[in-house]
Amino acid sequence: MLVDGSCPMGSVSVSGVGSRELVVSGQGIPAGGSVQVLQGAVDYAGKADPIANTRLVGTYSAAELSGGGGAVTQSIDTTKSSFVRTQVLGPFGATVAVSNPVWLLQSPPPGGIPAGRAA
Repeated sequence: MLVDGSCPMGSVSVSGVGSRELVVSGQGIPAGGSVQVLQGAVDYAGKADPIANTRLVGTYSAAELSGGGGAVTQSIDTTKSSFVRTQVLGPFGATVAVSNPVWLLQSPPPGGIPAGRAA
């Protein structure tokens, strides 16, 4: 995953823009499988009541990825702080791989961004 050409998987980006461009690339996706893009609201560590809120925002078949040079691009709504991550499904729907997230924040988090994570 790469957001706006400069924020790789595992990074944190702070921007007030309402939409970002996500490029998802992959190789070796099982025939008949797919890649799903999931997005969720930011839930900072230490909250007493974490919220399960991840939702599916895109699905791409193995054929779509291989036909697009191994990558697809989609717009991500970032009007609220969120994270995006991917998961790979095999031909029968089982999850066979997951990615680390990219954190897309509207404002800096409490305590700052850890060294090496800022994009």
